Amino acid sequence: MRKAAERFRRAREEAGLTLRELGEKAGLAPSTIQKIENSRLIPSLAVCIRLADALSRPLSHFAEDGGGPVDVRYVARGGGRVTHVKGSLLSVEHVAEPLVNPKMEAFLLTVAPGGRSGRDEPIIFRGEQIVVGVKGRVCFDIRGQEYVVRAGDVLHFKGDIPHRWENRSAAEAQLFVVCAFTYER
Repeated sequence: MRKAAERFRRAREEAGLTLRELGEKAGLAPSTIQKIENSRLIPSLAVCIRLADALSRPLSHFAEDGGGPVDVRYVARGGGRVTHVKGSLLSVEHVAEPLVNPKMEAFLLTVAPGGRSGRDEPIIFRGEQIVVGVKGRVCFDIRGQEYVVRAGDVLHFKGDIPHRWENRSAAEAQLFVVCAFTYER
């Protein structure tokens, strides 16, 4: 998390933004951003997406291990880098690490019963998202409409539509998620 916190601070400074300006762009309080940058607050996935979007950076920029950019990557089955989101019921396997100038990212999300996208704030980003159910079921709320994604189901939507999701079942669920981000201003 320390690396991510430092990368958030560095990206904000490189963009020439104050805490207040970034807060306005991301829809967050400047004090929240300051706590994240000082490693005193671990942000939810929704907050990380908001910050990455406001900073015009791919989400993976804040979690990369520092390896240089490449134009081809191969990840063997079960060989993706796994991140356990502290304080949540979610683990993320990075099955498609970013390439040079990435336009999309892919993750295998494992969601424990009761796991969800965040507390109250919906996820919003510029781009599109494709969700493929691998196992179990996860309920998505998009514009007040509920979509239940089960194994084999596909949900495709614009990321700028506020959305959230939750595993309301008693079993673990998995989703394959592809996000295509648009960073042009």
